[in-house]
Amino acid sequence: MSKKFLIVDAHEDIAFHLNYFKRDFVTPRTPCMITLPGLKEGNVRLVFNTVFVHPKQKPEKTVQSALEQLNKYDEIYDEFHNDVYQIRTREDLSRFGQGSKIGFLTLMEGADPIEEVDKLDEFYDRGVRVIGLAWNDKNQYASGNDTEDGLSQEGVRLINRMNELGITLDLSHLNEKCFREAVELTNLIPVATHSNARAVTDHPRNLRDEQLRAISERGGVTGIVLYNYFLKIGDKTPTLDEVFAHADYMVNLCGEDHVGIGSDMDGARIGDFPQGLKTVADLPKIAEFFAAKGYSEDRVAKIMSGNFLRVLKSNLNP
Repeated sequence: MSKKFLIVDAHEDIAFHLNYFKRDFVTPRTPCMITLPGLKEGNVRLVFNTVFVHPKQKPEKTVQSALEQLNKYDEIYDEFHNDVYQIRTREDLSRFGQGSKIGFLTLMEGADPIEEVDKLDEFYDRGVRVIGLAWNDKNQYASGNDTEDGLSQEGVRLINRMNELGITLDLSHLNEKCFREAVELTNLIPVATHSNARAVTDHPRNLRDEQLRAISERGGVTGIVLYNYFLKIGDKTPTLDEVFAHADYMVNLCGEDHVGIGSDMDGARIGDFPQGLKTVADLPKIAEFFAAKGYSEDRVAKIMSGNFLRVLKSNLNP
């Protein structure tokens, strides 16, 4: 049954992992969660492929690391052009599900590499279409969940320019003050690409009910992240049960049109992910499990791909 569902994964740290560990995308020697064969086997047809600068590389190599990751994606588009294509526009998105090619739409996780707002256009030209303003720390634009400050004036300017260019705002990682300020400034449909429900797992990276509603009331989507520490309920090692618990809570709170998948695979150690969900090839198990729990085929299809596709169709330029 799971092969019926094409998958959109709204958060995969592909280039960071390829560059940092100097591994191969097809037959890696280093244990990893994402490979090209794994994406194919998992029926993943659209990926938010991230640009993520490791904290150890900041600030000296922030821009360099980001550009090297964008270059790595360009290499993938060239070398694997029969399997992967870049999504920049709504027209590119229309190829979703036609044939077996996998669309890559670039997400910048933490806006640190954008040294000043006027340089945002350069990253847009490289294909960046979604931006999370900060990671866990503070940068020139915003503050993550480890800090308490709100948006800077440059952060306001950055969001305004994102609105003009058609770059989607990713609210994951922001602290609550920044979240409230940022969500009011975006003119596009906002998303949280990889965040869970704080009412289910009380972790500062998860979103409170009012934050989840703020996204859904604007038509947005929150992607369930598979990292154990954001899923954990009690002392039990997470399984598909915990993934469903978060998804079901958000469906009941916000509606079935506002939940998706943002795995964050290769964003942490393989052992930090749930039992049975250790590579992208395992993502169809989520669809199978949700269906077994009584979700309709239509609801499962929305969660696995339809909801994020709807947002992108609205936000991307023609």
